[in-house]
Amino acid sequence: MLPDSALISVRAAYVNSIDDVDLCIINTWPGTGRDTENVLKTPSTIAYPEENKKIGTRRWGFGVEPGHKFYSWTKLLLDKNAPLTKYDDPILEQATKSGILQLPANKDAVTVVADYLTGIYDHIMLTLEKQLTEPVLRVSPIEFWFTMPAIWSDQAQAATREAAQRAGFGSRPGRPLDAINMITEPEAAAIAALTRSTTDIVGVPVKAGDGVLVCDCGGGTVDITTYLVTETQPTLAFEELCTGIGGKCGSTALDRNFYKLMSERFGPAFDKLPMKRKGPGSTFMSCFERIKRNFGHNSEDTTHDIEFPMRSLEVDPQYYDDDDQAVIISDEDLRDIFDPVVNQIIDLIKTQIKDANKEMEHGTINRIILVGGFGDSEYLRKAIKKTFGSNEKMAITVPSNPQGAIVQGAALRGLHGIRATARRCRRHYGFDWDLKFREGIDDEKHSYWDRYRGQKTVAGIMKWMIKKGEKYNEDYSMTVNICSSHWPSYSLNRYTNLYASDLMEAPERIENPGVKYIGRIKSDFTGVDLNQFDSKFIDGEMVYELSYSVKVVIGAQEGILKFETTSKGKVIGKSSITFAKASYY
Repeated sequence: MLPDSALISVRAAYVNSIDDVDLCIINTWPGTGRDTENVLKTPSTIAYPEENKKIGTRRWGFGVEPGHKFYSWTKLLLDKNAPLTKYDDPILEQATKSGILQLPANKDAVTVVADYLTGIYDHIMLTLEKQLTEPVLRVSPIEFWFTMPAIWSDQAQAATREAAQRAGFGSRPGRPLDAINMITEPEAAAIAALTRSTTDIVGVPVKAGDGVLVCDCGGGTVDITTYLVTETQPTLAFEELCTGIGGKCGSTALDRNFYKLMSERFGPAFDKLPMKRKGPGSTFMSCFERIKRNFGHNSEDTTHDIEFPMRSLEVDPQYYDDDDQAVIISDEDLRDIFDPVVNQIIDLIKTQIKDANKEMEHGTINRIILVGGFGDSEYLRKAIKKTFGSNEKMAITVPSNPQGAIVQGAALRGLHGIRATARRCRRHYGFDWDLKFREGIDDEKHSYWDRYRGQKTVAGIMKWMIKKGEKYNEDYSMTVNICSSHWPSYSLNRYTNLYASDLMEAPERIENPGVKYIGRIKSDFTGVDLNQFDSKFIDGEMVYELSYSVKVVIGAQEGILKFETTSKGKVIGKSSITFAKASYY
């Protein structure tokens, strides 16, 4: 299996002031690899000089040229520990197992993403300097809004933020007032699309009571989220109807399917070719990109030729033209490449509509909005229209710039504060708990004797603080009150484990395979006067009962879980959570 060619990409937009109604999308990106002068996005690829003798510094985006050893797909590696869903591209799982999703030696995914984002940051600041002048830019605080897939795990969200901070975004020496905020891609797309739809004079504008499904079809992921429009005047207001769903089945899956077809059809003649001939950014894959982008517009079947010399080739002439040395791709081939991905997206939409209609008190979902790079596919639009648009009650629309809708929505979120008034929790969150043993209910193997309380206790009971599908507002917090015995030999650093579950019904016990460890929250009691806590002598030792509360904030606009520890009514320190490989505040 070979790396894909439809690279996950980066887009950026900005506004100068709250009075500036025009969003400026950055459409000039450095590098010789772009086809035209103005492009709306730059590929998320990076090449290192240590592995490429002919370059002196890191190359990123369009600066990466065919023949360079480079890395892509790295964004997907930020969420490598997320469980696969039935909607994920199965070839992606095979690629992961075969080692195609690789990293440079001695670099993790966060480091590679940070290196790439450093180039993005420098280019954004250069663009702003041209618009504002250097003296004005130097004293102007900047809010950076990053969009992320809604299916991202908490670890991936925190990793994305850390990579951005390492790259220079957010508060740092010299720019202390800059900030990083995060928003999910479907919500950003909804803000842009619904804002536009409330003022549309062409088509059917949205109105209060409409149920809107946003299908964000990106490069690596597809996110489906439904919203209820609660009002359009004086300002737009909408809320999530049900828990969104998604999968790693974006447009990159088309390229994996294409590589698979080439390998099956031409065998070693294709497989053994160097990556500069067939890899991302090559002339071969650029031709396929154009074919893929235009597929669905013609009503009659046709064939497409891609010039591609290969040696020792003995194949059916319907697949390869020896005279022109060209690969022949039919529309039937393209359907075989597209249909598995399109069908996965349609299944996602069906599931989400069914769930959302149950939540609506009146009416049903009556609008589907396609956004993202793959959302611009005419073949995808026709397939969705055929499935869902057979009656006039369902409007299926594509914004004029579906790729730019997400960054436009993120800019509007920062500019006007437009947001979903309520969201749905995508998973259960909670802590493991020790409770008084319940005879006839709890298993003896989970029991122990609590010397401080003098009672038989059972460990590992889950205390779920917020349920999957539960409605919550921005900066929603959940607080757990903890009592913990402190013996003289114990550390004053206390740890509280945070867990999540994607199951519909939250499990009761910690060892259930559906319970996933998120990380541990550290609370530091160093310097705290222990005499303010209850205590008693046990076997000649003074034992204290530390009582404290850990508050977990979800839905913060910073885009990450936030924590705070308090005791006796006072904040005793900010808490940090340690994920698998890194610690984030």
